[in-house]
Amino acid sequence: MNMYSLSKKKDKLTMKDVERSFGGNICRCTGYRPILDAFKSFATDVSDGLKEKLQDLEDLDKTKCKSKCEGKCSVEDEWSFIEKEEETLLNVGGLNRWFKVYSKQDVFNVLSKEGSDSYRLVAGNTGKGVYPNTKEPRIYIDISSVSSLRDTFKDENLIIGAGMSLTELMKTCQNRSSANQDFSYLKQFWKHLDLVAHVPVRNIGTIGGNLALKNSQHEFPSDLFLLFETVGAFVTIVDSKLKKIRMNMEDFLKTDLANKLIINVMLPPLSERNLMKTYKVMARAQNTHAIVNAGFLFKVKNNNIVETSNIVFGNIAPSFVHASDTENMLVGQELFKEETLRAALMKLKQELVPEDSPPEPSGECRKNLALGLFYKAILSLCPSVSPRYKSGGTVLTRRVSVGTQTYDTDKSLWPLNQPVVKLEALSQCSGEARYSCDRYSMPRDVHVAFVLSDICLGEIVSFDASEALKIPGVVAFFTAKDIPGRNTFTPLELPAQESEEEILATKKISYYGQPVALIVAVDQTLAVQASSLVKVAYKKSKAKPVLSVTDALKSPDKAKRIREDANVTATDRGTDITKVLKGNFYVPDQYHYTLETQSCTVSNTRRGLVVRSATQWMDAVQVAVAKSLNMPSNSITVEVSRVGGAYGGKASRSALVACACALVAHKLNKTASLVMPLTHNMAVIGKRNPCYTDYEIGINNEGVIQYVDLSYYSDCGCSYNDTSAGNIAGFMANLYDTSRWSIKGYGVLTDKSSNTWCRSPGTAEATAIAEHIMERIAFAVQQDSLDIRIQNISSNNNAMKDMIDTFKFEINYDSRKVEIEKYNQENAWKKKALKITLMAYPIEYYGNFSVSISVYHADGTVLISHGGIEMGQGINTKIAQVCAHALKIPMDLVKVKGADSFVSPNAMGSSGSISSESVAFATVKACDELTQRLEPLRRELDEPTWLNIIHKAYGAGVNLQVYAMTSQLDSLQNYSVYGICAAETWLDVLTGNHVVVQVELNEDTGQSLSPAIDVGQIEGAFIMGLGLWTSERLVYAPSGRLLTDRTWTYKPPGANDIPEDFRVVFRRNSYNNKGVLRSKATGEPALVLAVAVAFALHDCICEARKEYGHTDTEWVHIDAPYCVENIIKGMSPNIESYKL
Repeated sequence: MNMYSLSKKKDKLTMKDVERSFGGNICRCTGYRPILDAFKSFATDVSDGLKEKLQDLEDLDKTKCKSKCEGKCSVEDEWSFIEKEEETLLNVGGLNRWFKVYSKQDVFNVLSKEGSDSYRLVAGNTGKGVYPNTKEPRIYIDISSVSSLRDTFKDENLIIGAGMSLTELMKTCQNRSSANQDFSYLKQFWKHLDLVAHVPVRNIGTIGGNLALKNSQHEFPSDLFLLFETVGAFVTIVDSKLKKIRMNMEDFLKTDLANKLIINVMLPPLSERNLMKTYKVMARAQNTHAIVNAGFLFKVKNNNIVETSNIVFGNIAPSFVHASDTENMLVGQELFKEETLRAALMKLKQELVPEDSPPEPSGECRKNLALGLFYKAILSLCPSVSPRYKSGGTVLTRRVSVGTQTYDTDKSLWPLNQPVVKLEALSQCSGEARYSCDRYSMPRDVHVAFVLSDICLGEIVSFDASEALKIPGVVAFFTAKDIPGRNTFTPLELPAQESEEEILATKKISYYGQPVALIVAVDQTLAVQASSLVKVAYKKSKAKPVLSVTDALKSPDKAKRIREDANVTATDRGTDITKVLKGNFYVPDQYHYTLETQSCTVSNTRRGLVVRSATQWMDAVQVAVAKSLNMPSNSITVEVSRVGGAYGGKASRSALVACACALVAHKLNKTASLVMPLTHNMAVIGKRNPCYTDYEIGINNEGVIQYVDLSYYSDCGCSYNDTSAGNIAGFMANLYDTSRWSIKGYGVLTDKSSNTWCRSPGTAEATAIAEHIMERIAFAVQQDSLDIRIQNISSNNNAMKDMIDTFKFEINYDSRKVEIEKYNQENAWKKKALKITLMAYPIEYYGNFSVSISVYHADGTVLISHGGIEMGQGINTKIAQVCAHALKIPMDLVKVKGADSFVSPNAMGSSGSISSESVAFATVKACDELTQRLEPLRRELDEPTWLNIIHKAYGAGVNLQVYAMTSQLDSLQNYSVYGICAAETWLDVLTGNHVVVQVELNEDTGQSLSPAIDVGQIEGAFIMGLGLWTSERLVYAPSGRLLTDRTWTYKPPGANDIPEDFRVVFRRNSYNNKGVLRSKATGEPALVLAVAVAFALHDCICEARKEYGHTDTEWVHIDAPYCVENIIKGMSPNIESYKL
C-alpha cells in the first residue's frame, strides 16, 4: 500500500526515493533488502541486474487474481469508499459522536451545538500514535475537508495553511525555495522534514495537528515547531467568532486552544545575510522522534559580526526553547573566531539544563548532543575550517543500499537446491494470507483482553470490575478462581519447564504487567479499553524491585535468586603469564518484535475445543489448555495455519494466551479471540535473556591465553523456565580452545516477566562473550584481533582457519584497514572501523517432528501436513522441494497445509533452527516408504508417468497416504555452522549516529535446500542481531514498569539502518554429511555475527576519545547496546576540543 501511494504521488521515482519511503515499515524476517529490491524495480534509475533478478507479480498469471472472473480487470474495478453527497455536517454516530465539516464556521457550529467540554479536532489523527488516548473525547470533528485550511499564498511573507499535510509542505518547500532567493532556506526545511515520521504519516499528518500537539504537550519534540521558531515564524488562529489572532511561536505555546482553530503559519523572507542550519539526532535513521533537534539562525554583517541569533533546541526540557543567554552573548561578536566559539560553548554549557525523562536518553547525553550540534553548525557555516575538522560540519550521508548474494546451485538436483519463490510469498504480499485471528466474526463472538497488574511486587486483595461491566458491549469478567483446572500455562508435563507459571495471578504478584484477570467484550478495542477500568486492590510489598543482574547480586535475598547452572573446570593452565586482564561484559536483552502479537481464537465444537493459536509449539498449547480446563487432550485440537513471526517468543509463551482465550470460550460457549495490543505484549511476554559476565584472563606477550576465570549471569526474569543459562558454557567452547577456561554459569531471578528463548538463545551470549575476550586480548598486546582469534581456535576447527584466509583476501582486509587508519588520522569528527567476528554455531537435534503425505489418485497431486510451524522461515517451501525431489515429480504438484495437533500429535516446538531439517528428514523417510510401495507397480508399466503409477496404485489398493517421524531414535548427528563476518562502520562523533557501511558475511550452509530462502534467513537474522547491538534498548522504571513498550520508544532497525552494502556468500564446495541432504541450518546462526558491528563501533569510539584528549592505556568499557546515548557516554565529549 505504501508503494502504491508513493507511485501515485510521484511520476518519476528514483531508487533513493523508494528507499527513503519505507521508514514506517518494520520487518523482522527478511532484513529489508529483498523488499527494497522489489520496489526499486519501479524506479527510473533501476539497474539491469536488479531488473533481471526480479519477477513481476503480473507475470505470475496462474495466481494473478483470486476472483473468479474473465481476467478483464480495470482501474474502475478497484474498491473504494461509497460515494456520498457532500453535507455541511456529517454525523457518523457511534459511541463517540463524529462530525465531518467543510468550513471553519462549521467547526464552531458543532462546538456551539455539542459543547466544547470534550472534543478533538482531527485531520490525519496521527498524534494518537504519539500520545494514545487514555480516554476518548466525546466529540470528534474531522476538519480534513476544510479546503481553506490548505490555502497557500505569498505576499511579503509566505502563508502556509495549517491543514496542509507534511508531504504537501515538503513540496511547497521544494517549489518556493528555488523560486525566490529569500526563501531558499526552505531547502533546509525540506531536508529536515524528510526526517520527520515516515511517508504514510506525512501524507495525512498536518501542520496544525503537529503544532496543536506541541501546544498541549510541551515535551513533544516537534520538528515543525523547531523549524518555524528558528526562522521567526508566526501562527494565526481564529476564535469562535472567526476573529484572527496572530502570534509568535513561543506565545502560541502559552495559548489555550479551546474553542480556537489554527488556520495558517506565516514564514518570513530571509536575506542571504541570514545563515541557517537545522539538525535532528535520532535513535535510528528514520521514523523516530528527536533525541535532540536544533535550529540555528545567525544574521550577520558582511564581516561576519552577529546582529541577531536564534538558537533553538528541542527535547532539552518542556519549558526550554531558546538558548537566550548564548544568543545575547553572540550579538556583536565575530561568529567564526576561536574565541567566540569557546565563549559561546561555555555559555551554552551553563545554560543547558536538561530534565531527565526516561526512557529518553539521559540529560547529560542530550546536553552533549546539543553542544555538539552547535559546534557542527559553526563548522558547516564557517568559510575556512581546518581540514581535520571539516568533516564535523557535515551529516552522515547514506548511499542507496545494495546487496549481493553468491551461492552455487546444482541443477541436476532441482527442485532441491533451487532458488525458488516461497510458497506463501504472493498471498502474504497481497494481504490474502490468513493468520490465527483472521476470520469473519459472527454475532455471538467475543474478544478478550488481559487486566494487568500495575504494581511489581505484592498481593491481590480484591477486584472491582463494576465500572467496566457497566459499558455496553462488555460481556464478562474472569479471575483465577474461574479456572476449572490447573492455573498454569507451563505444566511440568512439558519439556524445558521447571516451574508452573500462573495464567492469572491467584494472589502473588511477581512482576509489573502480570495478568491478573480477563475482560470480555464484543470487540477487541472495547475489551482493551474496559480492561483499564477494572480496579484491583493490592497489598504492595515494601521491597525494591530487582530489575537486573547487578541488582540481584547486591540484593539481600541474593542466595534465593542465584542458581548455579554450569561449572566447567579448566583441564590445563599456562605459566607464561605476563598480563592479567579483568573486566565485565554485557549482552543486552531484546524484545522479539513479531509483527503479529500473541494471538489466539478458540471455537467450541461437538468434539471439544479448536484452538487456532499463533504458536511455535502446538503440543505446549494443547497440554496447557487441556490441563487448565481439566479436559482430556483429545478434546483439544490445535491448528496453526502460519505464524506472523516468532523467534522463540511464541514457544512456551503462546500457551498463556491460548489458555486465557480457551477459558473464555469454554465458560461462555462462544468463539473467543484474544489479540494482545503491543503494549500488553511487551509488558507480559518475556524478552531475550540479558547476560552479565565477569572475567579474569591471564595471557603472555603474544596474546596466548594462560588461564580464564569467567562467571556469567543470565537474567531469567521471575522463573527459570526457558533458561539457556546452563548451555552458554558449552556453546562458548565450540570454536576456541577452552581447555584453560574455568567457567561458572548462573541463572538469576529478577522481578520481571519470565524471560524466554529469543533467536539464537545462549549462542548469542556465548559467541559475544568469547569474541569480546579476543578483542580484550588484542587491545592488551596491541595486535590485530583477527590474529588473536586465529591462534586461539581449537585444533578441531581447522575449517574455520581455511575460511579466514580466503575471506581476508576476498574482502581486501589489510588494505582497507590501512585506508581506515589514514581516514581517522585526517578526520577528527568522523571515524571509521572494520572488525571481523567468527562463529562455530552448534546445531543440536531434539524432539519429534512428523510428516503426513497424501497423494490423490485423480490428478496425482500431493498434499503434505507436518509438525513444523511456518513462521516466515520457509519451512513449507523447503518441504515441498524435498518431497518433489524425493518423488521425482514437478514441484507444482505439491502443496503444504497448515499444521494441526491431530495429524501431527506430540510435535516439538519449531525452534533452534532445526525444524526445517527435521521435517525434511521425516519427509525423505515418508517418500522412501511411498516409493517402495509404488516400485512394484512402476516395474509393471512401460516408462510410466507419475500419474500412470498413481492410477495403477489406486486401482491396486495401495495406500497412497504415508506417515513418518523424526525423533531421537534416528541417526541425525549434531554439527557446527561456520561463519565469518566483516563489518565496517562510520561514526559521526558529534551526534553519536552511525552508518553500517559494508558487511561481508560468509556462512557455511552446506548444500542449501533452498538458497533464496536461506539468503533471506541469513540477512534477517543478521539485521535482528544488528538491532540487538545498536538501537533496541529496553528501559524499566524503578517501579518495574517497562517504559519502552511501543513503537514510539522501542526501535528495531529500519530500512535505512541496514548495511549500505550487504554481501552474503555461501561457502563454496561445502557438503554437510552429518546433516539432512547435506544441508545446514540457517535460521539463527547469522545473528551472532552481528556483534562485529558493536566491536567496530567500539573502535570508532576509542578513536573519537583521542580527539577529546583521552589517553586510554586500559580497555574502555562501553555499555551495550551501542545506541546514541551509550556511544556519547563512551566518547565522553569535551568542548575544549571543539576548534576551527
